[in-house]
Amino acid sequence: MRLSKKVLCGFLCMTLVFLCTVSVWATSAEDWAERWDDAVSDYAVISMTPGADDSQMRFAWLEKIGQPAAFRCGIDEALSDADAVPVCSVLTVTGQKRCSVTVTGLRENTVYYYMYKRNGSWSGVYSFRTGGAELTALFVSDSQLGRSGDWRKKDVLLHDTTGWDTTLREAVRQYPDISLCLSAGDQAEIGASERQYRLLLAPDVLRGIPIATTIGNHEFYFPLLDLHFAQPNRFGGSVIHSLGDEPYYFVKQDVLFIVLDSNDPLAWDHEAVIEKAVRACPDARWRVVMMHHSLYSCENSEEKGPRLRTSLTPILQKYGINLVLSGHTHRFSRSKSIDGITYLEGGCCSGCNCRACPDVLPSYTDYAYPQKNPVYSVLHFGKDAITTESYAVENGESVRIDAGSVALRVREDPTPQMSVFTKTVQSVLSVFGRIVSMLFV
Repeated sequence: MRLSKKVLCGFLCMTLVFLCTVSVWATSAEDWAERWDDAVSDYAVISMTPGADDSQMRFAWLEKIGQPAAFRCGIDEALSDADAVPVCSVLTVTGQKRCSVTVTGLRENTVYYYMYKRNGSWSGVYSFRTGGAELTALFVSDSQLGRSGDWRKKDVLLHDTTGWDTTLREAVRQYPDISLCLSAGDQAEIGASERQYRLLLAPDVLRGIPIATTIGNHEFYFPLLDLHFAQPNRFGGSVIHSLGDEPYYFVKQDVLFIVLDSNDPLAWDHEAVIEKAVRACPDARWRVVMMHHSLYSCENSEEKGPRLRTSLTPILQKYGINLVLSGHTHRFSRSKSIDGITYLEGGCCSGCNCRACPDVLPSYTDYAYPQKNPVYSVLHFGKDAITTESYAVENGESVRIDAGSVALRVREDPTPQMSVFTKTVQSVLSVFGRIVSMLFV
């Protein structure tokens, strides 16, 4: 049988696409294998996190005691115009020096270059671009490096970090205008593993895009998350204090992000964070909450979510939240609009332990991904709606699995507040909780 030229041409094109896809996946794995020794031993790898608002960017890295710390930033690639930015250095419980920097006075739609001194020498020059009028953000969850097997073995971490790096690169390839990464917890399998946090920060993508992290149930008991990420507006008034980090908030391009510690069962603590954030940024068009545990998961057997749902949902409605981002179950789902709020449950983004959603779904679920692949979502914050586009990574390539929209809601009371009695009790208990937590550091 003779094939027409069109059929033959189509076959050849499909073959080329397949070979290119395999090549990209293989190259990623080979790259990580070659970079392994450097990445796993890079104790001074730098993190970039969002500032309190669009005019700021924050950085953090660990350094050996006795080594000098310095940071430079400017708009000239050669850094000829760069000013030295003050570095705040503090000793840590891990026997290192934590260095942090806040760059201020940033302009929108501008490329900035930076470098920092590590182990006595200057790093290479990295760059980031500030955003414009509207925000495009990457949302991921449960990279959980080390989860795919015995976390002490190199091949397990190599597998998970290859998947993590591939997801980041695929997302940025699809959407070059991404200017923020949101990670809903369990970044590492072992919260006390310095190696896993070094590998988490190793991807080149993270030198140019700030990442906002959330405390997961694998991270609340040890301060490495806190040490590696200089998140803004940390809230120190919770009654229950995780050693991993504090809740915090920030504004980026007219979006207020409020990051909660869902390991904390006290509704008082969560409301205190949300109220402070809303009162500080009452005019933000969009309000987004991020936490680790999912309030409206597609998996009904998850117990913590429903318990939090009872206490936290009324608070989210009270303060006019538009979108809630979460993870924990390693399944991807998107809820229907529930009293004006959409709940996006991120799946596992690294491929360390992906799970398929069940066949029978709760009535509140609008979409659930039925397969076991790494998943990421891209969020577009417009004037009238938030659009969500979600992808599975199959053989190193993105395949769109879902799209949704969150409508702008009218807020009758933009700055509600807790009762005076609740605030007083919460404040007294917070002091006691802080004293108790200090005993474990």
